[in-house]
Amino acid sequence: MTSWLRKLEYWFAAVAFAEAGERETALALVGLKPREARQRVGLMETLNRTFAAAAFAEADCHEAAREILEPAPREESFLAKVGLKGIRVYYGVAPVAEPSFLEVVGLVGAPARLGVVRL
Repeated sequence: MTSWLRKLEYWFAAVAFAEAGERETALALVGLKPREARQRVGLMETLNRTFAAAAFAEADCHEAAREILEPAPREESFLAKVGLKGIRVYYGVAPVAEPSFLEVVGLVGAPARLGVVRL
């Protein structure tokens, strides 16, 4: 019973923060985190999202309430953006040697000694 009372306290506190314009604090109070659209959601998570959305809607923050209820749309992949959606592409990573300090400053071939100076 106390856990339900504690949840209600957090939800009502979130309403107060939402009305004051503290969106991040209100979301943190009810324990909402970004989630993937395909992720399973339990009953408590659904109740948290529903009550938090209602709190934001009552505080005239309709965009925030809509964001809580509707997951963010997935961005298109690079291949879809360039018109190659559905085409199988293989890619790999090749290591590239970084130039040394002497190469960068143009002193390749000059005799140099490296050492450590203690202060």
